[in-house]
Amino acid sequence: MRLVTAILRPHRIDDVRTALETFGIQGMTVSQVTGFGIELWRTQTYRGQTFHDESVSAVRVECVVADCDVEDVIEVIRRSGGSAASGAGKIWVLPVDAIARVRTGERGPDAL
Repeated sequence: MRLVTAILRPHRIDDVRTALETFGIQGMTVSQVTGFGIELWRTQTYRGQTFHDESVSAVRVECVVADCDVEDVIEVIRRSGGSAASGAGKIWVLPVDAIARVRTGERGPDAL
């Protein structure tokens, strides 16, 4: 099993969720995050003061998938959540050594 994590622009989350559900992903975690990368700073004005805002709002999508589905899930996220613009996001994958469903105690792929 693998944990697929994607950082995406917030306005893409509905498309990503729909695409992952269509693919067969039954659950995911979505968090609002802020960060910075290679994107240009945004200039903002607050109470007459101009400043550079280095942080960018994004969403973090996480789902645990079977090893055989990793490449397909990456492609689903990339196609539904990406754009040609700089700062469209990142996707990475980490191994999951164990997983258990809290309510039933099921373990491994059955816990998904």
